Amino acid sequence: MIMDKENKDRMLHLVVPAKAEYIAMVRLVVAAVALESGFSDDSIADLKVAISEASANVVRHAYQNGFDEEKCVIEISCYRSEGCMLVKVIDYGCGMTIPPPPSSGLGFGIIGSLMDKVDVETGEGGTTVIMEKEPVSSRP
Repeated sequence: MIMDKENKDRMLHLVVPAKAEYIAMVRLVVAAVALESGFSDDSIADLKVAISEASANVVRHAYQNGFDEEKCVIEISCYRSEGCMLVKVIDYGCGMTIPPPPSSGLGFGIIGSLMDKVDVETGEGGTTVIMEKEPVSSRP
């Protein structure tokens, strides 16, 4: 089997139900991957909060009424990327408005303040939040 570049550098691929009770597990698994990759405690703390916020957004907003509960999942992948870790949080829900309306909460503001780079890809087939973090926190 030939692996593409993305799969070759993938350190984690996790799919869990889009339910609040799985967010703590997701946070701990991503933190363990970061720890094994040499991340500082501060950077790991940032990652844990960002992954929690991104996952909570999926739980709260991605899957509206009418979605088959078995298809309501959060997919998380972590990749090595030029000295950084790239984390993708993917849902297959209803998509979202960019930028999110102020009434939708502070999640993306928090994620943006903790991560080195954040991109969002969204459409009718779901949303992918792509977050990048260096091993040593660049925050003051």
